Amino acid sequence: MKKSDSLSELVFILTLIFMTLITSQLKGQINDNKTPLIISGMQMNVSNDIDLNRKQIVEAIKKAASAGADFLVTPEGSLSGYTSDFDQKKLSEALAAVAAEASVMKVGLMLGTCYKQIVKGKEFCYNQVRVYSPEGRFLGEYSKILRCSILDVPGTGEMVEYAEGELKTFEWEGNRFGILICNDLWATPGYTTMPNPYLVWRLKQMGAQFIVHCINSGTVQKYRPFHESSAELWALSVKLPILEVNAAQGNEKINAQSGLIDSSGERSLKVPDTGAQFFTAKIYTVILTSGDIEQ
Repeated sequence: MKKSDSLSELVFILTLIFMTLITSQLKGQINDNKTPLIISGMQMNVSNDIDLNRKQIVEAIKKAASAGADFLVTPEGSLSGYTSDFDQKKLSEALAAVAAEASVMKVGLMLGTCYKQIVKGKEFCYNQVRVYSPEGRFLGEYSKILRCSILDVPGTGEMVEYAEGELKTFEWEGNRFGILICNDLWATPGYTTMPNPYLVWRLKQMGAQFIVHCINSGTVQKYRPFHESSAELWALSVKLPILEVNAAQGNEKINAQSGLIDSSGERSLKVPDTGAQFFTAKIYTVILTSGDIEQ
């Protein structure tokens, strides 16, 4: 073998070693389509009866466990009711029961509920999604930011009924995700007097790998094209899957479909738009290493 050939072979080998070392240092590894995150959603009728809501959610937890789901997602206000007029003590008891049931069944929760707490001696009500791991660990809560008020009387409605939340991401088993509540994603004309903070885009910047959208949007069909196309265009624009769970409205058609929008903006899982519906979706992400995860 010529000396130049030996040198070329050595350079090639060293290059391979170098590339292997570099690759091993890259943050994250592709989740090679073998271990998706499995998320169930419950499109449920949300009432102001906490006991009735709790029973529906517990049944959904059992279904999610049977489906092998890592998490169950419920609509906006699903435990308390979509209202600030509820008994916090009763809600706390129901929340503890639901969380305990989910822990036993090894199902994580992204649970929509309003929630009251004392901050600096004053009571505030938040429109939240409370997050629990499948092991029963409380991962934190996200409270709605882009609260609704009508154009004729800006600063009223939800803007006084609920305190503003703080945008954040959650992490479990190397999967980082963001949560938005109803108008947070849409900034719907006629119901939004705050500047649009573009929360989907901001969650992408914060490292979210997918977004969960908890909704209780009603039945007025005039808003449906806007609601659905907005979510699809955001998924396409930020190249992230968006899983949506809306509240059912009896036998009436809801105005934003539940299901999964993939990162190309296509609805890869569509849920019927009337009545209570349970569904399960698979989401594939890039698994984060410890170097990716902010402590």
